[in-house]
Amino acid sequence: MGIFMEQMEIQIPEIKEKKQRGGGNRRNWKIAAGVLAGCIVIFLAAVLVFARWYYSEENVFLRACRNLAEEALECRELWEEAAGSGPGEEFDRVKLTTVCNLSGDELPMTLGVDTVLTRDADARKMKSCTKFSVSNSKLLEVEVYGEDKTLTVTLPDFIEKNFAFDAEHIDVQYNNSLFARIFGTLEEGEISIDLFPEKETVSWAQYLEGWKENIQIEKLDKTTDISIPEKDNVQYRCSQYHLTISAEWMNERFADWLEAESLPGKEEIVAEIAQDIEVVFAIEDKNDRIVRIALEEPFVVYVGMEEEQIAVGLSGDICFLGESRSVDDILVSLQTELPLTVLGLDERLLSVFGNNSGTEDKIVLDLRGEMLYNENDICVTSNLHKLTVSVDRIGSFKLTGKLELEPLREEVEAPAGETIQLFEMTEEEYRDLREQIMKKVWRWLKALSVFG
Repeated sequence: MGIFMEQMEIQIPEIKEKKQRGGGNRRNWKIAAGVLAGCIVIFLAAVLVFARWYYSEENVFLRACRNLAEEALECRELWEEAAGSGPGEEFDRVKLTTVCNLSGDELPMTLGVDTVLTRDADARKMKSCTKFSVSNSKLLEVEVYGEDKTLTVTLPDFIEKNFAFDAEHIDVQYNNSLFARIFGTLEEGEISIDLFPEKETVSWAQYLEGWKENIQIEKLDKTTDISIPEKDNVQYRCSQYHLTISAEWMNERFADWLEAESLPGKEEIVAEIAQDIEVVFAIEDKNDRIVRIALEEPFVVYVGMEEEQIAVGLSGDICFLGESRSVDDILVSLQTELPLTVLGLDERLLSVFGNNSGTEDKIVLDLRGEMLYNENDICVTSNLHKLTVSVDRIGSFKLTGKLELEPLREEVEAPAGETIQLFEMTEEEYRDLREQIMKKVWRWLKALSVFG
C-alpha cells in the first residue's frame, strides 16, 4: 500500500486566472475616483474655510474700506492726468470759485461773498478776487496778489493804487509805520503769512499701528435700507458694522500727529477725547461698498492750550453714492457745538444782545453739503445746501452757496497800476487814501438815505 501510494501521482489541474476585460483599468479608475473624491473633500473644506475667512466680519469691513480707498485713488489719478501734475502736486495749480450768501434773523438783507482764487505753486504766485454784495448789489471788491514772499492788496472801488508789503513779520512792519502812530502799536505775537509752505509727506500708515487691538468690529444682526431724500429717496440694502475705537489709542495718535507737525507752541497744544468713539458703517451687500459712516452718538474733543481748553461736540454722518464709483457723489451732514468764548468776544459787546442767563453761551453749527465729481474728473463741485450757525443771545444765521475746484489753465497775473509800499506810506499818501475812502462811504450813506 505504501509502495502503491508512492508510485501513484495525483495530477492537480492548474487553475488559470481568467482575465476579465479591462480589469486593470477598472482598478486604476477606482484609485483615481478615490483620489478625486479626496481632492473634492479637501477643496470643499478649503472653500468653506476660505469663505468663512473671506466673509468674516473683519474682512468684509476691510474689503469695503479697500474698495473705497481704491476709488478715491482712481479719482486722484484722473485729476493728476487732467492737471498734468504728479503725486502730491494735485493742488499746485488750481482755480477755486466760491459763491456764498449769508442771511439771518438779525440781518435785514442778504450778504453775498463771491471769490475767485488762483494758485500756481511752481511760479510761486497766487491771486484772489473777492466781491461783497448786499441784496445782489455790489458793495466792495478786494484783490490780493501774492508773489513769493510779497503781498499786494488792491481796493479798485476806492483807489487805483496797489499796496504791497512783506508777508513775513507783518507786526514789526506795522509798528514801524505811520499806522502805529495813528492807531496804536501791536503788542503781542508774531504775524507772518507763508503763502507757499514746504510740502510735508504724511505717512498715514504709521498712525494705524496697533489698530486691531484698539478697534473692535462687530456685525449687527439686522440689515437696513438706507434712504437718501436728496436723491429721490433712492435706497440701499446694507449690512451694518459697529466699530468701537479706543479713546486712549486715539489720544496717542493725536499726540503723535502734533509732534510730527511744525506748529508754533505745539508743546502746549492739547487735543484729546474723553470717551471711546462709536461708529456704524453701512456696507451694501451686493458689492461690498461703504454707503454711510455715522457716529452712533456725539463725542467731545478737548482742544487748546494746557491751561485753557475748549470742548467741541461732534456728531453726523457721511454718505458715499454714485454709479460707477461711490466717491462720485458724497453727502455730508455734520453738527458741531462749541462755547461762544472761542470767538474771544468781550462780554460788554455781547451784553448788547441781552444778559447772560447764567449758563455758558454756545455756538451750534449744522452743516448739510454735497461734493460732486464731473464726468472727466477735471472739476469738483461742492454744494453747500445749508450751514446754520445758531449763537445764544445773538440769533441764527444761514450760509448757502457753491464751490468749484478745477486745474488752473491760465497764468496768474500781477495787478495793473502803480504799486506803493503800504508800511512806507507818507502822511500825504495816507490823507489822500483816507479822503477817497470817505467820499465813497459818503456816497453809500447818501444812497441808503434815499431808500430809507
